[in-house]
Amino acid sequence: MISSRDAFRTLALVLAVSACSTPASVATRSRGQAAPTPEGVSPAPVTTDDARMLVRRAAMDVVVADVAQAAARAQAVLAGSGGYVERGDRGERSASFTLRVPEKALDATLDSLATLGSVASRRVSAEDVTEEAIDLDARLQSLLASRDRLRKLHDSATTVTEVITVERELARVQGEVDSLEGRLKHLRSSAALASVDLSIRQRIVLGPLGVIAKGIGTVLAKLFVWR
Repeated sequence: MISSRDAFRTLALVLAVSACSTPASVATRSRGQAAPTPEGVSPAPVTTDDARMLVRRAAMDVVVADVAQAAARAQAVLAGSGGYVERGDRGERSASFTLRVPEKALDATLDSLATLGSVASRRVSAEDVTEEAIDLDARLQSLLASRDRLRKLHDSATTVTEVITVERELARVQGEVDSLEGRLKHLRSSAALASVDLSIRQRIVLGPLGVIAKGIGTVLAKLFVWR
């Protein structure tokens, strides 16, 4: 006859295995329709019925006459778009900022920042993280279901050994739940707010000797290279 202690250990092991592997039915639900919410509130499932989840990043290098004035104008542009400065570094002749801008306002914000001066470079990229978000969500739903079953098992435990066994498994599952929820939150935040690396550099104005030296350099270069 199987003892109560052995039964609890066996059930905890089964729950651990089911939590580590995502059933095909769960993955299918996440791609088509929302999985039923376990006891309590869980994050809204990601579905392909929604728009693709894109993480957009941009970089812009602008040459200006006055760095301080351009930086102030950039702050005004950012405030108007609903974004914020994530971090920044400002010197006497240059400044660099990492900006977070609502994804829908990214293109318009870049156009406005381009008016600060002469644009030396402008790049925009997009990473599709939809499938990753769907996979994370399916694993999360499975873990939440396992956590609820473990909580019920904990309530029915009758010995100290049974309680310790279930609590140990609950702690492990909860740790994985927290990790997946954190990753999903990060993906959603990255998709909602685009990242912009803005570099502002002061335009170099040559003096008389600088103009002469540049001219001499140009002549010497033509002596060695015709085309």
